[in-house]
Amino acid sequence: MGIYNLAWFVVVLPLLGALASFLAETQRRAAQICVAFSGLGFLLALIVLGVRLTHTQASFDGQITFFAMNPPEGTVFATRFEPFLGVHVDSLSAAFGAAVSFVVLAVQAYSLTWFRGESSYRRFFWSSSLFAFAALGFVFSPNAFDSLVMWTAGSVALYVTALHWVDRPDAAAPARRALVVLKIGDVALLLGVIFAFLKFGTYASLLPAPTGQDINDPFSFTTIGQATTAVLHGVVGGAGPRTLAVLASLFIFAAVVRAAQGPFQVWLTELAAAPVPVLALGASLGGMAGGYLLARLYPILINVPHASTALALSGGAAALFAAVVSLAQRDILRIGALVAVVQLGLTFAALGTGGYSQGMFVLFTSLFFDALFVLAAGNVIRVYRTRNIHETGGAWARMRVSSIALGAWAVGVGGLSLNVYYTLSAAFANTNPSGGHLAGASRAVLVVLILAVTLIVVVSAFRLVLTVCSGEVVRRRGFQHDRVREVDRPLRRWTALALVASVASVVVGLPGIQPVHAGKLSIPGLTFSHFVFFGASRPSLPVDGLALLLSLALLALGIAAAALMFAPSRRAATAAATGRFEPAVHVVARVFLLERAAHRAGRPVVRAGALVTAFDQRVVDSVTDSLAEAPVLAAASLTRLRPQRPSLYLAGGLVVAGILALLSVLAATGHFWVHTT
Repeated sequence: MGIYNLAWFVVVLPLLGALASFLAETQRRAAQICVAFSGLGFLLALIVLGVRLTHTQASFDGQITFFAMNPPEGTVFATRFEPFLGVHVDSLSAAFGAAVSFVVLAVQAYSLTWFRGESSYRRFFWSSSLFAFAALGFVFSPNAFDSLVMWTAGSVALYVTALHWVDRPDAAAPARRALVVLKIGDVALLLGVIFAFLKFGTYASLLPAPTGQDINDPFSFTTIGQATTAVLHGVVGGAGPRTLAVLASLFIFAAVVRAAQGPFQVWLTELAAAPVPVLALGASLGGMAGGYLLARLYPILINVPHASTALALSGGAAALFAAVVSLAQRDILRIGALVAVVQLGLTFAALGTGGYSQGMFVLFTSLFFDALFVLAAGNVIRVYRTRNIHETGGAWARMRVSSIALGAWAVGVGGLSLNVYYTLSAAFANTNPSGGHLAGASRAVLVVLILAVTLIVVVSAFRLVLTVCSGEVVRRRGFQHDRVREVDRPLRRWTALALVASVASVVVGLPGIQPVHAGKLSIPGLTFSHFVFFGASRPSLPVDGLALLLSLALLALGIAAAALMFAPSRRAATAAATGRFEPAVHVVARVFLLERAAHRAGRPVVRAGALVTAFDQRVVDSVTDSLAEAPVLAAASLTRLRPQRPSLYLAGGLVVAGILALLSVLAATGHFWVHTT
């Protein structure tokens, strides 16, 4: 359908905004240009989503050839290498394209006021627009090669955005460590794409080419799914179950790194040292790519024995680890980053149990709630001039909009966003699309992990809300507590819009809503699972009473526990009890020393860069300088060696030669009589 070509503009507009911002004379105008392009991209993304919602038809692909390379004649591997770049519009990309566009617009519009007065004002907007271009390009990517390009570009763009305070070592070092961790995932995805091409390339070349293409795309997600089925039937030469196991391992590892799971969560917690809008983009869009990648490559995961089990259990364990660490944090931004890791872990747990729609819904809502929290936390930081939650207090009476946003985030991540409900329902159903199931013991362990994660996250989230919003403003030296009031109107406005979008994202996921039919108009239904699903038919997901009851019970229990421990009247007693275990709390707050290990692991990279720089300065630069100075030195030497008398002789010779030349010309033109015999 021709209107789906608007997806090209959705992807490219942030890039055009970044380029156009350099034409503006003032930093403010440059920022407004980036926001305007992002806003236009969001409107086009809504149009694409609306058309997709109201029309049931096949997906749309728009591709261009990146480059083509024919193998030499006589080679054993004679597959033509012709990757494509383009857009792929289906229900998944349409939904996430609109969500990503809104998050980018909200964060950039919020940043117009947040960064006011900073010298690097322009830098954030063009770098965040580049990051938005990479994220949207990844969402609409039609194949694994395009995904790899946008994935890598996203890592670099996120690093550039995180270097907003490039002149501050305390901010530059965490950004560098985050890039090192992200590059590990980039390499894993690169190896997976190369291995898939080597194994599936010949088979893909034998398939009929789609309409408008002269060759079948070996990197296409559809082709990879077909090749996976062919491998299981033993009709792909040189590929077998071990091939699928290697591919699943590489892709899962790349997703785990990008989604900040387990020890790799340090890259996201390191972004807490960056400005608030940077963390908003990193927490919402940076980790999203990991779960989205697994959704695109889901045929491989569900057809590899034990891969789904490993994915589900690792996601549950990583979520529990992040939840425990968040409970010991005092930095409000680090708490939000760790809770974002928990949401990604629940996404992996749902995907591992066969809950494709459930996992994608958890990932979808996490985009909005992560952005909502960081914007609300940014308001608190701006007013209280601190990121330590124990130095705040009394926000409910003085910052009503920001307090409501924090409360909505807490109840959302605690269960009312349906994240816990859908993850539990997927674990209870335990239905893999390929027909497999988690073993009874594995499913029991996963359910226990989900329950523990939910309870701890609720306590951690409401600990933050009660500490920041209740009681009185904490008095501290140099801070005028009596001047605490709500932030400027633009910051409140975009925080409120993020809150509305978060609520709307939950509403579209309510279970039990059936499709709407009105004459020729057929809407698949506001329920997310009726719109985004895996396979040829929409899944039937009735309301799971047990999962709903457990999620609500855990939310109520966690709120009660948080109120019992962190209400204003109980804080002193809780602090005294916590002081007895101060060493253990300190270790947990330091992420079990993982951040120190990450800091040390990055030293070899820094050292290698220093050695390369020293080599350039001492050897390469010296050689180039010598080559440049050699002609100058030679000319100076000749000038010093030249005596005065040879100069006079040379001048006289030139005069004589000139006179003779003049006489010859006169003679040749007949001005002199010449006697000839």
